[in-house]
Order: sequence, then C-alpha cells, then structure tokens
Amino acid sequence: MRKFFCFCISAVLLAGTFCGCTSKNQGDNDSGQPTTAEVTTEQVTATEAETGPVDNSASPFLGKWETYKVSVNGEVYESVYAGYPLSSIAKLVIKEDNTAEYIDNLNPHGKERVLEYKWSITSDKNGSDVLHLLSPDERLDCVVNQGEMTMTNPDMSDETDIYYLLSVSDFTEVEKNTEAGLDKVDFSRFMGKWEASHVTMGEEEYDEKLGEYPVYAAFRLELKKDHTAEMSIIGDIQEYEWEPETKDQLYMWSDYEGFVIKIESGSLVIDDEMGLVIKLKKVNEFTEYDFEAVGDSIPDENILLEPEEEATT
Repeated sequence: MRKFFCFCISAVLLAGTFCGCTSKNQGDNDSGQPTTAEVTTEQVTATEAETGPVDNSASPFLGKWETYKVSVNGEVYESVYAGYPLSSIAKLVIKEDNTAEYIDNLNPHGKERVLEYKWSITSDKNGSDVLHLLSPDERLDCVVNQGEMTMTNPDMSDETDIYYLLSVSDFTEVEKNTEAGLDKVDFSRFMGKWEASHVTMGEEEYDEKLGEYPVYAAFRLELKKDHTAEMSIIGDIQEYEWEPETKDQLYMWSDYEGFVIKIESGSLVIDDEMGLVIKLKKVNEFTEYDFEAVGDSIPDENILLEPEEEATT
C-alpha cells in the first residue's frame, strides 16, 4: 500500500518539484522497516517455501473490489478520508492471468491513476490463502474472509493501515465537473511549446531568475494533441496527461499532482492551486540552455527553495 495515509497528497508538490526528485511514488518509511522498493518476487517465493504447499485457488479473489472502509492508526473511517470518498482510495481488478490493476482517484481533480501488478497466492500459518500483489516497488497482501477483502502492506507492521474492500460489479463513478460538448471544441491554441516568463511561488514573484536558473529555463512545457504533455522542471522532464474541463480550461495531471491551464492575454498560465502559478510564452523551439554546466556550480544546499537573489514583486 502506498502509504497514502501518512502524507498530505498535494501539499508537498512544490517542495518536491525543486528537490530534484523525479519519482512520484509516495510512502516514505521512517519506521526503519524495509521500503516497498526492496520487496522482490524472491521474498514471496521464500514465503512459499516456509509455509508449505501453495493453494492456487484464486476464485475468491477474482473480479472487481472497492474500498468501503479504512483503518488508520487504529481509527476507522467509513465515509470520507482526507476529503476523499472511500471509493476513490482503492479499486482493484484481479484477473485470471495473474495480473491486477490498482486504481485510485486521489488527484486533486479526481483524475484516475492505474497501476499494474502481478499476483501470486500462498497459505499463511493458519492455512488461509493470501494473495500477494507485486510491482517493482511495492507489495500488498490481500485476504478474503466472508466476502470481505482486507489489504495491508506487510512492511508497515509498526503502523499497520488497513483497506477494507467489497466485491462490486461496477466501480463507483467519480463525479466530473466538466462542460458538455467539449469534444467539439478546438483546443489547438493550447498546443505547442511554451517557456516560463514569470513565476509566482506563494508571495514571491520571479521574472528573471530562480536561484542560478533563468526563469525561461526553469519551466518548459509542451502540450501535445494526443492528450499528453511534457514539462521540463530545471531540465528534468516529467510526463503528464491532460483533458479539457471547460472550453477555456484544461487540467494536466500525473499521479497526485495537477495543474489548471488557461490562456490569459496571450500567455499560457498553469496553476497548481496551492500557490505556484507559472506564466509561459509560446516559442517555436526552446531556448538552448546548458543545465549541466550550471549544475556543476551550484552549492549543495537547495538554492531554489532559498534563492540567494531578492525576489521582485
């Protein structure tokens, strides 16, 4: 389980952006337990060897499952958690081909995220079947008892959070606040390459440099007609999806972060709705800039979080 319950999903976006962290996986583990990235298929194989014969009957697990309750640090939530409906926290599709999909809608605008897993089944010391969901950086254990599935992260034994799921024929739909008829609107004015010309971070404003970097090099965005986008953040390219929400507004997202996108007075404006607002101008090609050369001259501390220059307002 991505330790969803132990972080504020969106509030750390700005800090994460400038820490040069390319991974968006949530779930820092400060308990001293092994991280989910260290869990491998070999460990599950070892578990099988310890517990004896494996029961490969997957029928109780197959199909669609959706959270209806969660337990966090011993407190049970049955309607909403952190402002999200319980059904948005986890949806599972367990398939016969030993694959599974984990779906959540924890983006600020409820955009869907789908993660792929492999699964295997072992028996615990009581003889109960345990389905192990495995990805390159995570392991989740699922048990079905009297029609209810419980899902836990075995590496969080000191702070065990529990998902409770019920079998469903169809997942609960997330309400979308989008206008009708957007499929007939031309959004070509948004498409193309854009470079930052002004950045607002909380009460600070920058129109020339952020730390050692020119503003135009700090943020670069390319919106594509296939509903994908790439944003270069200090030379680090992040991939996003986008879709229209109104005839004048797009929403761009990846995992737990997202940006409202509008065009105002010829500038593209992206807003994370938490204090980061970036104005960009359209360009045919991005201005050449040697990020490696500048990076070699930067001190160890993060100068983007504490710029040396006075902010211009």
